[in-house]
Amino acid sequence: MTGRCRRAAAAALLLAAALHAASRPAFADSLEDLPEGPGREAVFYTCTACHGLKIVTQQGQSAERWDGTIDFMIERHGMAVPPDDVRREIVDYLATHFPARRGGYSNPFLKR
Repeated sequence: MTGRCRRAAAAALLLAAALHAASRPAFADSLEDLPEGPGREAVFYTCTACHGLKIVTQQGQSAERWDGTIDFMIERHGMAVPPDDVRREIVDYLATHFPARRGGYSNPFLKR
C-alpha cells in the first residue's frame, strides 16, 4: 500500500469514527443504568434533563446533603422546583442507593 493509499484509508476511518460519534446522543444514559427502587424514574428524568447520570452516581451523600444538592441546583442552575412529594422521593432514592461514603466526603459544589 502506498503512502497516499494509507493516508486515504486513515482519513476514511477518521471520518467513519466522527460520523459514528455524532450519531450518538450527548448523554447515552438510560433508566436501566440506575438501581431499581422507588424514585428511580423521578431521579432519572429530573437529573438527566441537565446532565448525565455519572455525575449523580459518583456522588455519595447523606439525605441531608442530597436535599442540599437539590437546593443548589435550583438556586444556581435554575432547576425546576420539584413538588414536595417528588423531592422526597428523589432524596430517599439517592440516599438509599448512593449514601454518604466513609471518610466524610464533602461535595465541593455545595460550598458557597
